Amino acid sequence: MDEIVNMENEKREKIKTIFIYKDFDIYNGLIDTFLILSNKIDSLIFNLKVCVFNYKGSTYGELFKQNGGKLDNLGLSRKIRPLVIWYLFRYLKKEKPQIVQTFVLKPNLCGVIAAKLAKVPVIISTELTLKDQAPTPIKRIRDIFLYSFNQYLMKFVDSVVCNSNAVKKQYQGKFNVSKIKVIYSPFNMLKPNNVTKIADKKKEFVIGTIGRLSEEKRHIDLFKAISIVRKDFHNISLLIVGDGYYRRHLEETSKKMGLTDIVDFAGFQMDIYKYLKKMDIFVLPSRTEALGKVLLEAMWADVPVIASKVGGIPEIIINNESGILINPGNPKEIANAILELLADPAKRKRLRENGRERLIKIFNPEKFIRELENLYISLLKAKRII
Repeated sequence: MDEIVNMENEKREKIKTIFIYKDFDIYNGLIDTFLILSNKIDSLIFNLKVCVFNYKGSTYGELFKQNGGKLDNLGLSRKIRPLVIWYLFRYLKKEKPQIVQTFVLKPNLCGVIAAKLAKVPVIISTELTLKDQAPTPIKRIRDIFLYSFNQYLMKFVDSVVCNSNAVKKQYQGKFNVSKIKVIYSPFNMLKPNNVTKIADKKKEFVIGTIGRLSEEKRHIDLFKAISIVRKDFHNISLLIVGDGYYRRHLEETSKKMGLTDIVDFAGFQMDIYKYLKKMDIFVLPSRTEALGKVLLEAMWADVPVIASKVGGIPEIIINNESGILINPGNPKEIANAILELLADPAKRKRLRENGRERLIKIFNPEKFIRELENLYISLLKAKRII
């Protein structure tokens, strides 16, 4: 299949493709993927256009456009958001794409219906989350119904792309399994990879984590683990990068636990490598993760990683080879893993080296683009469009 793209690349105009997502205002792994694609825009066999429900303006949105990506904003306010299918339908009828690829729950629901109504030749639904990922019980109950409807709609798409086998497993047996394609999210190789670690030469060791501040990320478990670690290892600090609705609760909790002297809330940061450079160990204690893309960033920055054995994380980390896996909701296990790495510089080095090697082999952007383009070609050929 790898030859397909090369063989076809010089023969035809770029495939007219439209990605449908909710916004370009909140930075996440998908936005990073769009930016990665924009950095490769000249070599792509498809045009790079993203249609969003609403866009207020962001640094990364403007960077995406500067790189040559097209960003179409439907400009839907909350009052007219229920009409999103109608607006998407009119937009797609006007644009006449060959392929529409939708991303995550609500854009999948609305985008697939609109694309079917607009008679788009090839429709691809993309699943990047697990069904239990919503931060509150009420939202998780709501999502049960939304995912059920989304699952029904998948019967009418040409392919379902999942970013991990853990996500794929949710849908096996629900519809034709041959539709499901696992394409791992890429990491950005253009970001700095020459991070100099000075952990063994300094007096303080920094334990860090990066991600939105929400319940499912389980920062609370990390707080409890750090409380255990500091009893035996006094010269440590905890660096938390990210922002979200849970920040005030976490700040209050760190105060109640007597951790304010060692916990630093850095807020949202566009350049996370500046902060990864400060970390000696990266911990992702989430209770649920479809993949855990931030682990790729940490591994690329040469930081040894500890993460929960949930979702797609075991597809990134081989336990005690490219990182350490711990059971979710177990602060003592997190603490033991941190203490083990603090006491063993040789193991930290081995995990960093093995992590980087696995990262380049499985999650590099060239592999991601090649697999995506081969999928586009095969689906268009099946419809006799090319």
